[in-house]
Amino acid sequence: MELKYDVEADWMLLTSCNFRCAYCFFSAAFLKAKLRIYGTHVQWKDGFDATGKTWLIHITGGEPTIYPGFADLCEQLSQNHYLSINSNLSHHSIEALAEKVDPERVHYINAGVHAEERQKRASLSLFIDRVNKLQKHRFNVLVSLLMTPETVYNFQGISNYFESHGLYLIPKVIRGAYEGKRYPTAYSIGEKSLILQYLMEARQKYTTVIERMGEPVSINMFSDDRFLNGIPQYLGKRCSSGSKFVRINPDGTVTRCGSGEELGNIRLKNVRLLSAAKPCDTSYCPYFCEKYTSPQFAGINAG
Repeated sequence: MELKYDVEADWMLLTSCNFRCAYCFFSAAFLKAKLRIYGTHVQWKDGFDATGKTWLIHITGGEPTIYPGFADLCEQLSQNHYLSINSNLSHHSIEALAEKVDPERVHYINAGVHAEERQKRASLSLFIDRVNKLQKHRFNVLVSLLMTPETVYNFQGISNYFESHGLYLIPKVIRGAYEGKRYPTAYSIGEKSLILQYLMEARQKYTTVIERMGEPVSINMFSDDRFLNGIPQYLGKRCSSGSKFVRINPDGTVTRCGSGEELGNIRLKNVRLLSAAKPCDTSYCPYFCEKYTSPQFAGINAG
């Protein structure tokens, strides 16, 4: 793939989710909030188009596929922009997306297994079927599994099951609280060693997919070893968030990232991006922080 975009957005399309994973960033109250529609699909498309920029829109939540008409929304947005999607594939709309959306306009789909929730719903086979359908339609699908301590030691068995269905798992490091501990620093030396081994194997198994995608994925789980000894500090580093990257809230409000510095509203067509990189004044998501504090994006002379 040869992506040509001006700005990347991390768009929290909604906060609602049908899963209740113990390691989720959000509280149960947040996840069960009533889903609210702020604009039509055409209004969202027109809002992005009105910026005069080509966007790479990372659609996440909550669980974005439960958004009404999700496949139609993606079809509208992908006409002039690129997408990446974070989903648990629990809603049938992902099947409609496979049939309606041009895979060349979707950089990747991060399909989170969430094994415990899948087992409660006896829906693991449905998940596998949906991954297979996306792959049949030539989408780049990354199948990820969050590394709770229990999962670290059960990973090989789970991985073997998926491989028997032609799929490969990418271990994803926990960032945040889980069972009263803070991760990733709470991982034991042995757990870190196993995660490193699983990451190395995942990179090898996804070689063809990685090459096909062209540039590295923004949510680059293949490099989660960077975070095993703690999340780096970005405060004070030059970052192009606000000019080359923004966060978008469900109502369309655009902010620099987690700083709360508002830059307008996509839906209202009044977005004003910053003209250049400037020092980080907050913390956000280390994946995006790593990408946009890099010399390529932060205006730093690498020489």
